[in-house]
Amino acid sequence: MFLPCSMILILIVLSIYLLISFVVSGMIVHPDRQPVPKTPRDYGLDSEAVTFRSEDDVELKGWLIPGKEPKLVIMTHVLGLTKYGSAASFRSRAKLYDKEIEFIKTARHLHDRGYWVLMFDFRNHGESGRSPNRGMTSVGLDEHKDIAAALSFVHSREDLRQLPIGFVSFCAGANATIIAMSRRPELFRSVWCLMALQPISLEVFIRTYIGRLSAPAVAWLLLPAIKLFVRLRGSHPLEKMSPRAYAKDIKVPTLYVQSIHDPWTELTDILSMYEATPGEKEFFWIERTNHRFESYSYFQDKPEKMLSWLADRLA
Repeated sequence: MFLPCSMILILIVLSIYLLISFVVSGMIVHPDRQPVPKTPRDYGLDSEAVTFRSEDDVELKGWLIPGKEPKLVIMTHVLGLTKYGSAASFRSRAKLYDKEIEFIKTARHLHDRGYWVLMFDFRNHGESGRSPNRGMTSVGLDEHKDIAAALSFVHSREDLRQLPIGFVSFCAGANATIIAMSRRPELFRSVWCLMALQPISLEVFIRTYIGRLSAPAVAWLLLPAIKLFVRLRGSHPLEKMSPRAYAKDIKVPTLYVQSIHDPWTELTDILSMYEATPGEKEFFWIERTNHRFESYSYFQDKPEKMLSWLADRLA
C-alpha cells in the first residue's frame, strides 16, 4: 500500500524540521573545539602556563601574565572561542565569524598598565579538559565552576591572594562570572569590579540568529524542537541558559558593554540584566560595529574606556 503524495510530503518536511533542530541543538551543547595557535610570548609578553581543577575535576589550562602593580584582571572568553580568541583560519560547522579575534591584544593593554592578567580556557574549550557530562557546554550554568576554580587558584597563590581582582568577561564568560558570583559569593571577597561584555540569554540568541538567517517565523517554528533536543541530549533547558536570574546578586561595580547594532540579540535582554543589577553600574554602547563578534575585538583596538573604568575601581 502506497502513501499518498501529500503524506509523503508531510513526512519529508517533518524529517527536515527535526534534522535541522537536532543539528542546531548539537552545535549549542557540543561546539567544535578551536585550537590555541599563539601564546602571550608570541606578543612579547612573559607568561606562566598554569593548570588548576574545578570542583567536578575538570582540568583547566591558562596563562598568568605577571604585572608590575598589585592588581589582577581575570579575562574570560566567548562560547566556542579560547583564551587566545578565534583564529581566522579555523573552519567549523558552527563558526560565526571569519576574522581574527585576539584577546591577548586586550591583555597586552592591561599588562602595559601594570596589571597581572589571568586567562584560561573554559571546560570543553581550547586546551582545557572535557566536562563529566559528556563534554556539554551550558553558556555559564556549568562553566561557573571554572570561574570558581580560577578564584580558588588565585587564593592559593602567595603572590596573588592579596591582589584586588577585576573581571573582564566576554559573552558566555560574563554569564559564567555572574552566575558564579551568585552561587559562590564567598570566593568573590577580593573581586572589586566586573566588566560584562555582551552577556546573553541563549534562547534569545538562537531565536534572533535563526531569524536573521531565514525569517522570524522560522525561528519561532524551530525553537520548540531545538529546546526539546537540548533537553534530550541531557543538557540544561535552553531557557535557563542565561545570567538574568543571577544579576540581582552582583555585589561589585559593573560595566555592561553591548554593541548597539548587534543583530543576534534583543537589546531588552541585556538591559533586563542591567536593571536587575543592584549598586553601582554603568552601560557602555559600542556604536561602530555591525557584527556581534566585531565587538569582542573592540577593546584590543580601542582600550581607553576599559582602562579608565578599571583604573577607577582597582585604584
